[in-house]
Amino acid sequence: MTLFEEYAEAANGLIYVATEKDGQPSLRIMGFGMDPKQPNHWYLVSQPDANKMVDLKQNEKVAIMTYLSFENGGKRIESNQATMEPSKKTWADVKDCFTNPVFHKNHPHPEKEVLLELTIHSARLSAFSGDETVTFND
Repeated sequence: MTLFEEYAEAANGLIYVATEKDGQPSLRIMGFGMDPKQPNHWYLVSQPDANKMVDLKQNEKVAIMTYLSFENGGKRIESNQATMEPSKKTWADVKDCFTNPVFHKNHPHPEKEVLLELTIHSARLSAFSGDETVTFND
């Protein structure tokens, strides 16, 4: 397991996603599943008529931060070098990536939602003990 994957797992499948539309930022918390073959590709779902979908149609660039827990030394992933757009994959392709049971409780029919793919191009792995930057080439 890479250091990036260790930090991603510390988030327990929760991420803050910031979008921007017409100069107005918007922040929301979302559940994610990490692609085991491409750890910098994460999958999320959204209702098709949600405000975030309107935001993403205008601007696919997002800023993200994973959920911060004091129990794990403050490990979190932060990035403003990420994009999010509808995925070419189907729910059946990625359903096993979602391991947090709370996700399934909040999304009882994810196959009926829009599957989004978040691509993290570079990120800072931050913790109370320091930070490190990682960059992905894909």
